Amino acid sequence: MIASSIIASWADISHALVASGPADATQKSVAVLNAGYFWMLANCVCHASFVLGMRKKIKTIGFKDFDTMLYNNLISIPTLLILTLLAEDWSPANIQLNFPPPTRMHLFAAMLVSGVSSIFISYSSAWCVRVTSSTTYSMVGALNKVPLTISGLVFFDAPVTAGSVSAVCLSVLGGVAYAGAKVRQ
Repeated sequence: MIASSIIASWADISHALVASGPADATQKSVAVLNAGYFWMLANCVCHASFVLGMRKKIKTIGFKDFDTMLYNNLISIPTLLILTLLAEDWSPANIQLNFPPPTRMHLFAAMLVSGVSSIFISYSSAWCVRVTSSTTYSMVGALNKVPLTISGLVFFDAPVTAGSVSAVCLSVLGGVAYAGAKVRQ
């Protein structure tokens, strides 16, 4: 999976170097890509440490799936509440703009469906971490992005390059190799 990410990033950087033109524009393009890759790396490190820590706590405390889901979601509420009060515009004019009366109920219904769906996803994630290994959980998380990547290449205006296709193929090959190793285990 890491090799496919390296291939994809190499393809992005190569495209930025070729398509940018002048040296200043090329440096800006590569700098933007590097900042993005830094945040992707930070996200991977934080997610891996969270999953490993969560698995350890599930085992030591003896949490059930519902307990894990409940506490994981409750932990985020203070942070979200503080940030929304500090960063969001809660004026009546902004609420009127973002939630216009003709579509307000449809937006609230969509938010309700999204919230209920996230409960099921969180419960499923807690179950998966509890009954499988952290590696299997991470592989499932990585492999579920392959269909999304393929649909982006097919249906959207994403450039289909040798790098992007080989990254998808390498991801699928890595998933097949992992599944084969788990079956033999």
